[in-house]
Amino acid sequence: MITYFKPLEDPCTIPVVQEPFDLEVQLPGSKSIALRQLLISALSSSRSKLKGIPICDDVDAMLSTLDKLGVKTTTTPNNNMYIIDPESLDLSSNVKLDLHMSGVSLRLLIAMSGLRHGITRLEGHQQLAARPNHDLLAAMSSLGCAVTANDGKLPIEIEGPITSGQVKLSSHVSSQYLTALLLVAPRMTTGLTIRLTEPVSSASYVRITTSEMAKRKVEVSWVNDLIKVKPQSYAGTSILIEGDASAATYHAALATLHGSKVTITNLGQESNQGDINFLTLCERMGATIERTNDTVSIEGPKDLVPIDTIDMSNMPDAAPTLFAMAPYLPKSIHITGLGTLRHKECDRLGCSAIELRKAGVTFKEGPDFATIEPSKTNGAVFNTYQDHRMAMSLAVFGTRTHGCQIKDPACVSKTYVDFWKDLSRIY
Repeated sequence: MITYFKPLEDPCTIPVVQEPFDLEVQLPGSKSIALRQLLISALSSSRSKLKGIPICDDVDAMLSTLDKLGVKTTTTPNNNMYIIDPESLDLSSNVKLDLHMSGVSLRLLIAMSGLRHGITRLEGHQQLAARPNHDLLAAMSSLGCAVTANDGKLPIEIEGPITSGQVKLSSHVSSQYLTALLLVAPRMTTGLTIRLTEPVSSASYVRITTSEMAKRKVEVSWVNDLIKVKPQSYAGTSILIEGDASAATYHAALATLHGSKVTITNLGQESNQGDINFLTLCERMGATIERTNDTVSIEGPKDLVPIDTIDMSNMPDAAPTLFAMAPYLPKSIHITGLGTLRHKECDRLGCSAIELRKAGVTFKEGPDFATIEPSKTNGAVFNTYQDHRMAMSLAVFGTRTHGCQIKDPACVSKTYVDFWKDLSRIY
């Protein structure tokens, strides 16, 4: 049977998988790591070479921003390596920066603005303008910056420089606030001492930050609620960006749901990305996982194994993928640790509930939890809310239910330009 898959149509129809598959997939480079390394490269003492940078909208936004700040970027002929030259970094003029839809880039540039003596005006897409930054902006104000904002949202103006080396920070809404301050702290005159006023949400993403800083020989001291970073210099070096563990969740889910096998060729067992733990979750569902330093293979089970409860607080970006799998499990699953999903590109908890209910899924949501029952599903046309993770997770759901369609399929370009191409290989 020939399956015609036309992902560029809007809405695009997701065919049901008819037969098991066995594929090798090279993921896009980790967006989280790439954005951190791009900012670090801009703040480094010499040129850096970054290999494996993903081609996606968020990276484009960061590169465009750094270009406006005087950072020179060149690429090798096949665009396989980016050479970042920070020599002409502009820390003095007034500048206007458009971050498009990149939330991570926005938070990183908010903190970097504190190193500048001029006024930095930050703007972006209306979706980005809806995302909160209040606690980070309060920290910037406490550090001595003049901050003007629309109730913590875009447009934002920040006039530096930072004059204090101590700050209290609440990062329960987003770990990106802490990540942003950590990344710029080595360039601050007296370094930075951060006292956390609440537990950090999505702490796995902060571990990515400190790990990437360590690759540049920068040390972070973290004892209980007190974090200290001394004045230090980021070293220019060569970095290989590993595959995106968040993108890996879609392939792991597909292999698990369809009793098939996927080998990911650029993501290994030593990864610090929190979403790598989604593989362990697939193991609990019955999948077999083989791990090496450079690759992971996921082979799905004949029959899915139920999971009673799971805390997703350290891999929130993988939660929509789990939502897509849950209706096909043999028993209900209770999912906790979902509070930060309310503050992503869309309300990923509430919006997932709305869309999956269209397909007959019994989806009960609370402020930061969900319970999803095994469901007799039906086809539906899904809205994606201009959110790449909504589109990709709902596509996974559609591979087991006839008649599912995805609106605005192009929104996946935010992080995974080739998603539809890679998905088409399973048919």
